[in-house]
Amino acid sequence: MTAYATSARGLVRWTESAGGTELWSGPELFDVPDWAGRVVMAQSREGYVCFAALQENDGAQGIAVATQYQTGRALTGWNSLGLPKGQDTAFDDTVVHSPLIAVNPATGSVHVLASLSGSGVFRRSRKPEGEWGAWKPVTDRAYPSEPGVVMTEGGPLEVLALGTGGADHWVGTSKGRFQLVGSMQTPVVSGSVTAHETGPKRATYFWRYPGDGSLVAWRRSDGQSAGGGLMTLGGAGGTGAPSVTRALIGGYDCTVLAQTGVDGAVEITAYVTENEGYGMWWAQVEGLGAQNPQVAVDGLGRVVVAALDSEGSLIVARQNLAMEGLGFGPWVRVAG
Repeated sequence: MTAYATSARGLVRWTESAGGTELWSGPELFDVPDWAGRVVMAQSREGYVCFAALQENDGAQGIAVATQYQTGRALTGWNSLGLPKGQDTAFDDTVVHSPLIAVNPATGSVHVLASLSGSGVFRRSRKPEGEWGAWKPVTDRAYPSEPGVVMTEGGPLEVLALGTGGADHWVGTSKGRFQLVGSMQTPVVSGSVTAHETGPKRATYFWRYPGDGSLVAWRRSDGQSAGGGLMTLGGAGGTGAPSVTRALIGGYDCTVLAQTGVDGAVEITAYVTENEGYGMWWAQVEGLGAQNPQVAVDGLGRVVVAALDSEGSLIVARQNLAMEGLGFGPWVRVAG
């Protein structure tokens, strides 16, 4: 496993020396030129990790990309993609929060997206052979909040764009065009949206309601999946976007969510994938001042929660398979 975080200079990485152990190397620092403090990542089926970072120099923004082709090895150099040129020059366009990134699970092609404050949402794609195309529009509608983006196995690139009072669902069609397939009027906390593949060519989006900060899930109804529409998940008082993964728990395909809870503690829940209607219960993974949790599955099939402690060090808690359901062992601080 590999863990990533950000620092004042760029990207920080810890690498597990042997699968399923507590032996790690790092932290290693990778400087990002003209670093603006924001980076996103996506992993291909081959294990390549692709990064897109926001740059800023004398007030001018840009987006740069790099790739880690092998676990524990150096990243490539950072390649500048610039910024898309919007059609409306009346706006001083800036990137809304950060770039976005998605990898096609089938082909390995990489898609970097930029939501501009005045001119809409754009994407730039890299073919599996490594050649980058030009910036192309997803929509000329501008959205004030960071969108959600996902690409499922065999499915199109999807963008959930968030306005002041609702969300628009854009889906890629032929020849690089995008179609608005649905809109909904719903309040959304800015910066809280994420998405995950939960079925064949299906994605579920997660975000927070204003007010109590509780999480909701939304999935486009297709007649094949359970549920669909808006579904409440609890987790009131949480902050930020939840981390999401899928894992086998007790023989069932489950969706696992982790969040920073109401009192700052790490909270976890799990439920049978696409069965949100049966309800769920949130439990704390306490200790060490853990914050900013992320969830994944290790080489032994265990759910792993990684977080930063109160001093900024990496800490890890792993699922205890001897316990019924989803229980965790103690936090372990990664040396370094």
